Amino acid sequence: MDRQSVERYLTARRSRWQCFPLVDSTNTRCRELLAQDAPDGTVVLAGGQTEGRGRRGRSFQSPEGMGIYLSVLWRPAEPEPQLLAVPALGALATCRAIARVSPAQAAIKWPNDLVYRDKKICGMLTELVLDGHGRPGVILGIGINVRQRPEDFSPEVRPIASSLEQETGAPVSRSALAAALMEELDALRPQAFAHPERWTAAYRSACLTIGREVRIITAAQEYTAQAVDVDDAFALVVELPDGSRRTVRSGEASVRGLYGYV
Repeated sequence: MDRQSVERYLTARRSRWQCFPLVDSTNTRCRELLAQDAPDGTVVLAGGQTEGRGRRGRSFQSPEGMGIYLSVLWRPAEPEPQLLAVPALGALATCRAIARVSPAQAAIKWPNDLVYRDKKICGMLTELVLDGHGRPGVILGIGINVRQRPEDFSPEVRPIASSLEQETGAPVSRSALAAALMEELDALRPQAFAHPERWTAAYRSACLTIGREVRIITAAQEYTAQAVDVDDAFALVVELPDGSRRTVRSGEASVRGLYGYV
């Protein structure tokens, strides 16, 4: 995508997106906009985050000028159970955006981390929220590592994380990637809540967790299982050593690889 296409796309969305050089968290800023009755499809895009957040209370390292840090606010009319598909669908849209502007063909580590060459290149945080009138909304936060070098990650993150440019050796336009991501999210939005099952086959194809032995960690227990499928609600289906199967939902458990990050 050329620069003129990016500028045309962002100009057309001007009433629904806000861009900042630096924020505490794009998800937090989206919450503030929701309190001001921001419309469906509002996007917050930042050059960096000082308090980037990930799943289960983890931080997401967001150095300024190194990545894409974006949150989108959706205000669907569908019931809350339909919102459970948002993390998976956001991961699929991000995979497609990355493929449009870089040589990388990212895969999904269930439920919504993106991996390339066994390294994490993208993380997401989805939050269900209510506005001042008690109406539901969902905030999808996406952080993509674009330019980071190994020294840009903390020692504990460095072994598992990388960036698109580091892994591919090719330059990636952050503005083009941001525009491609917003286009893919816009294309997904009309069906994301009403018919999420239409995306299940594409998600399964992109999910590298299927077929691997994993460690399931819940509040009550830890156990090892074989990941065998993803159901139509994007929950992970695992098979235990005794042959029985369980369904694992993203808000209930953490799934870890036994042999490295994936």
